[in-house]
Amino acid sequence: MTHSETTSERIGRLETLFDAMQEDPGALESASLAGLREDREEIVQDLEDPHLGDLVETELGRGIERLEITKLETLLTLADRMDLPAEVVDPLEQTKAEAENGLENVRTLTA
Repeated sequence: MTHSETTSERIGRLETLFDAMQEDPGALESASLAGLREDREEIVQDLEDPHLGDLVETELGRGIERLEITKLETLLTLADRMDLPAEVVDPLEQTKAEAENGLENVRTLTA
């Protein structure tokens, strides 16, 4: 529930960037994310041990956070090259920091 709320907040911040660029981001789904979900489904189907299922879910979370960080780095580079104002860049940096914290939290689950 909390992750879903955080994700919604992050998406809201990204909308600011696309508004500044006067671009429509289109669908928020990506082939990379769909691939991670597909891999998860294939692995989970074959698991009988619930602890292994938790590990798979944790690994999916780790992959999603890494993907998100990579995409945010790209957006920050674009924002820099376009010389976008702080009101656009700052929320992106905040979102990236949150994703990095999320990745660290996921790492502690498997330690």
